[in-house]
Amino acid sequence: MIKIKKILLLLLLGLLLPKNLILHDYDAPSQQNQANHTLDTTIDGDILIVVGMLGGIDFYNISNPAVLNHLDNLQISGGGGGQGGGSKPNCLVTSGNYAYVTTSNGLGIINISNPSNPQYLGIVSGTNGYILENLDVHNNLLAIAAHEDGVLLYDISNPTSPNYISTIETENAWSVNLTDYYMYIADGVNLIVYYSFDDSNNYSLMSSIELSNAIKDIAVGDGYIFVAIGSDGVVAINTIVDATPQIIDIYNTSALANRIEIFDNNKVAVSDWDDVEVLELNLDNSSLDLVGYKNTTRRTMAIATKGNYIYSAEWKSVQIFEYGQVNGPDIDLNMYELNYPYVNDGESYTMTLEVTNNGNSTLDVTDAYTTNSEFSYDVLNDLNPGESQNINITYTANSINASGSYRIYSNDSDENEIICETNGNISGANVGDQAPDFNLPVMYNGSGNFQLSNNLGKVVVLAFFAPN
Repeated sequence: MIKIKKILLLLLLGLLLPKNLILHDYDAPSQQNQANHTLDTTIDGDILIVVGMLGGIDFYNISNPAVLNHLDNLQISGGGGGQGGGSKPNCLVTSGNYAYVTTSNGLGIINISNPSNPQYLGIVSGTNGYILENLDVHNNLLAIAAHEDGVLLYDISNPTSPNYISTIETENAWSVNLTDYYMYIADGVNLIVYYSFDDSNNYSLMSSIELSNAIKDIAVGDGYIFVAIGSDGVVAINTIVDATPQIIDIYNTSALANRIEIFDNNKVAVSDWDDVEVLELNLDNSSLDLVGYKNTTRRTMAIATKGNYIYSAEWKSVQIFEYGQVNGPDIDLNMYELNYPYVNDGESYTMTLEVTNNGNSTLDVTDAYTTNSEFSYDVLNDLNPGESQNINITYTANSINASGSYRIYSNDSDENEIICETNGNISGANVGDQAPDFNLPVMYNGSGNFQLSNNLGKVVVLAFFAPN
């Protein structure tokens, strides 16, 4: 009886201990001609392809799945007889020796037979009048989400000369997924299912389901699908009950679920803006459960998987994680940058950083300090598995541009040093500063000028992006 109790206790502890993501490799392209402002990623055999809206498309050899071996960068601003001048790539899918990429100038084609020297073939005629988003390939059928212009269907039996077939009308198609008989379309908040039981590519509407938020991505599994719905998380949907989609569960991820990919049959990797999350579908309990997590804070935009390896395509970097039991400690921060509001000289402001051990053994902290004396901090203790500690970091102002960092050294084997930037009274806009009035021309969705002071009492959201 004692032996049985011990076995049960060990099994219970094994279930309670967190599973996590082990960091293997990291690449932050420093050259101008490498992908940045990343929007998509995909894996074709041993090749990882990362699409940057700026900087082109990067090709990596991942025959060793834990190592990023950079092969080449492809610029698509030219090529194809100049048809693609100024194109900004968005989403990409592969089929045989070719890749099809949606760009700001239409649908582009790339010969990837030699991934160390991919060749851009130009833009498909007649596609430059659309705003193209996600796309998918099944056999010789290519489907492209084109927002209010619907889903465009092409025959790619001649891969370098796609032949337009037809358009499925939608209100705002963001994503499309093809299987043997079904086509799943993300049309705003609606998941729409079409079917075709022959090779004619004539699809008929079968069913639809309305979700709580706009759909960003669709991943199809065996009898169920996962749907990313932005700030509302990820939905697991059953597709085998009377051929009508039925929600199994919704998991509200911590930030913004954008792209997803299924691995190990019932798990889904989520690019969630600030982090990578792994969800597992438990059909017995009809639940989606969080079983893996890593806070990246680098704008994780897209995700790809190969076995238990997860490739996080971030705004200006790529990371490889391995899903599985973490035997040692695993440190995570809830943020990697502390930006303080303006503080008068001699006064102080305190912000809090949460440090968590998501591993399975004690996190031994060997050192933790700030690099700028204007920032004082609490003592960080060793952390048991699953334990967190809030560290108060206080900024006492005596100058402008008080930049620095809070650095932690520990026995975490894959991140023995981890850094949180600290910024106080920077030259420019600080949190809480009064916005200066401005008057700028309207470039899109309207005409004339926008005067900030004409919108007093309204909520105005400004998004800043580099112009090139």
